[in-house]
Amino acid sequence: MSQPRGVRESVKAAFRKVGLYPLAAWIMLRFRVARHELLRRIPRRRLRAAREPEARDFDILCLPVIPWNSRFQRPQQLMRHWSERGHRVFYASLQFHHGDDVIVSAATESGHNNLGAPVPGVLEITLPGPLLTSIYAQLPAADHVDRMVAAIDRLRRQQRIAAAVVVVHLPFWTALAEKLRERFGWTIVYDCMDDHSGFSTNNEAMLRAEDRTIATADLVVVTSEVLRTKAASKARRIELIRSACDYEHFAGQEIGGPASSSVSKTHGNERRTIGYYGAIAEWFDGDLVADLARLRPDWRFELIGSTFTGDVSRLQKLPNVALLGEKPYAALPQLIAHWDCCIIPFKRSPLTEATNPMKAYEIMAAGKPLVTVDLPELRLMARDGLVSLANDAHGFAAAIEAEMAADGLSRRQRRRAFAKTNTWPDRCTAMDNAVRDLCPLASIVIVTYNNLALNQACLESIYRYTDWPNYEVIIVDNASTDGTAEWLAELERWDREGDLQSTRAPFPRKDGSDAAPLPTPGRPRIRVILNKDNRGYSAANNQGMRAARGDFLCLLNNDTLVTHGWLSTLIGHLRAMPDTGIVGPVSNRVGNEAIVPVSYTAPEEMPRWAAAYCGEHDGETFPIRMLGFFCVVFPRTVYERVGELDERFGIGCFEDDDYCHRARLEGYELRCARDAFVHHWQGASFQLLGSERSIGVFHENKRLFQDKWAAARTS
Repeated sequence: MSQPRGVRESVKAAFRKVGLYPLAAWIMLRFRVARHELLRRIPRRRLRAAREPEARDFDILCLPVIPWNSRFQRPQQLMRHWSERGHRVFYASLQFHHGDDVIVSAATESGHNNLGAPVPGVLEITLPGPLLTSIYAQLPAADHVDRMVAAIDRLRRQQRIAAAVVVVHLPFWTALAEKLRERFGWTIVYDCMDDHSGFSTNNEAMLRAEDRTIATADLVVVTSEVLRTKAASKARRIELIRSACDYEHFAGQEIGGPASSSVSKTHGNERRTIGYYGAIAEWFDGDLVADLARLRPDWRFELIGSTFTGDVSRLQKLPNVALLGEKPYAALPQLIAHWDCCIIPFKRSPLTEATNPMKAYEIMAAGKPLVTVDLPELRLMARDGLVSLANDAHGFAAAIEAEMAADGLSRRQRRRAFAKTNTWPDRCTAMDNAVRDLCPLASIVIVTYNNLALNQACLESIYRYTDWPNYEVIIVDNASTDGTAEWLAELERWDREGDLQSTRAPFPRKDGSDAAPLPTPGRPRIRVILNKDNRGYSAANNQGMRAARGDFLCLLNNDTLVTHGWLSTLIGHLRAMPDTGIVGPVSNRVGNEAIVPVSYTAPEEMPRWAAAYCGEHDGETFPIRMLGFFCVVFPRTVYERVGELDERFGIGCFEDDDYCHRARLEGYELRCARDAFVHHWQGASFQLLGSERSIGVFHENKRLFQDKWAAARTS
């Protein structure tokens, strides 16, 4: 069905005629986005005071190419799945404001299902800067970058962002990402989805900036082999992670019978419907579709998508072509359900040659036949008989007829089977693993001896609050007899076999329920060593450190509760201060100046208090002569130079004094971090010995320590 040309189309045609259409299109787009942002952000919500962080893993700062409430594409899909796994996502707006702070608002699902409900774990942030900045055609000035960094620094303090990954989608953001890595040690990932040289809005300065983005990123993720070939020689590290589909969303329609159609299909009088959805932009071949529509006047062509930057002048004149405009993501499965065949009619250009169309996977999930131009990334699907390739109107017509004739239940099931192995959770897992592998592995060694409830609380706090992206936990049990050994074996199994569908974990509550964070898919963290006898604190820790694979080693007592950002903060200080050999947190109970007064009265109040306290003391450390080994972190190089804990100290006491003394003799500085807090019950294992035995061990080991170093001084 044809549509009236209208004033808007006449204006577009006029601008094309004089060669100014790209500029006019950009201005119109900026106006629409600015109006949308202004309306959406009234009233604006400023940052609140620090509170207990909701994250259970590293945070993600997404510096995107499209607004959150745009078409629901790769950026939003990956960020949504990351948030579902316990990450906080801070998704930047493409607009800027005159103030100095970051403006925070809840990201809603309006781009996804048109309901407007908040997306848990995702916050939209608006950064300071010039209001008319175009991230597609300009690069930020140095003072603009500095303002953004200062604002993000305040956001970091108030939201307690410790470990973060900066995901960059456009070269505009490169200078900002570099500054954030320099200031806070955050990792840069460039998720490269397109060949930017193919966009008419990109100039030489922007293309040079992309080369810098590729070279400076810690990881470059590409969506196609063409992009990998282009970036491989420049990137430090590169991963191919293709597009995917929201399988459940598109596979919701029944495929057992013939396709239902809004148009009657009777024998001898069939009217087939051919469809396309997506941007009808400069890369959309309107002439190809127009030629095809003229070649098959008995077919109806439904085109869903914005025509803002596309030439649809010929299509509008054809009675069997319907330009339906943009439709909500939630409505797409039902809208395409009656289509007999889908098409991807792109122009062949460097831009499209490098693309891996997300819609191809979605169409497979819907079970629909697909005919597409011969794009490199779709040749694999064609080789497997899932799609057909064509290059002109006659080829498309023949391929569409063949696809419709061969369509049936078995072919639809094959398409859906393919789509089911190419989903966004799969891609999110691949990217998540690639990101984690960028960070040095940290090994957390814990020695247990009975105290089952404390062991469970300690391990649960690690799962809930450790945001360092790459860590393992090695638990050495010294012949517990209270069920701890059995529980640890179950925990190791759960960590190895658990998945995102699991709702229970072995962290029991007083009411009998199990409530705990889920393990990271595909990355078991727990290793358990069960001793047949009590080998003592030092010997068991040495066992754990020998088994550890990490570049950083952490010794953590089982009678502790960690808080958000603890490990990332401690490792961050070690990386920033090379002369520091060992670092530890402040605590509520410790026998030296690392102790701080606390105002919480119950463990459940502690995370909120710790977030506020650590925020107030952000970046603060002080030198200390001795660190209590209830929680310490040191590089593997220190361990290799200083050695193991002295096992002569038996079940414990003064082995930490001894190790700190040895580290200082090797020239290492010890520091305590005021911006990392670990709750310490103190002496839980010693209390099991009874007061008389505990006092005896203390004095015996104190004498051993004094005699050892007195002898060393006189030798």
